[in-house]
Amino acid sequence: MLIVCEGEKTEVNYFEAIRREKRLPNADIKIVPSDYGTAPLRIVEYAIDQFKESKAFDRVYVVFDRDDHDSYHNAFSKAEATNKKLKNDEGTAVPFKAIPSVPNFELWILLHFRDVLAPIHRNEVYAELRKHACYPTYAKNSKTVYQDTKDRLPAANSRAAVLRDRFDKNNGNDPYTDADVVTAELLKIADRFH
Repeated sequence: MLIVCEGEKTEVNYFEAIRREKRLPNADIKIVPSDYGTAPLRIVEYAIDQFKESKAFDRVYVVFDRDDHDSYHNAFSKAEATNKKLKNDEGTAVPFKAIPSVPNFELWILLHFRDVLAPIHRNEVYAELRKHACYPTYAKNSKTVYQDTKDRLPAANSRAAVLRDRFDKNNGNDPYTDADVVTAELLKIADRFH
């Protein structure tokens, strides 16, 4: 599995913490930030280039935020056009999935603590996260976010599913995340290893 993230640390640290805790091999799961910048389309392009370097992956996830990115919709188009078009070293067509969060990845963390059913600006997400009732010790780029929140995963998964049913990731600023998809995939792999 190849996971290419917009953020250099927040998302990478979160998914790496799952990989480490579950003792998933580095050889099987590569989690990297995009070296081409934070624009969603550039992240997709970087993921394609990373895949082509080794062709060792059987799936690719591209994790990015809505924020105010101009290339957000183009990134979806390119990811969809790439889905199952790349072939790995075994000749198998590879799923290539965009994993958006609106407005940002921290929405996924906030969903561990409460519902978010209306548009919310990224600054509000941070402010809400740091409230006493949620996660007052939250710090961007922290390496302990997964450990600090994993007991609340079932609630976060349910809330993310509600957002997927209620809102469209392509429209406006309604809250949305597919971060649970990658999290679930990593945990499913862990179940197979243990």
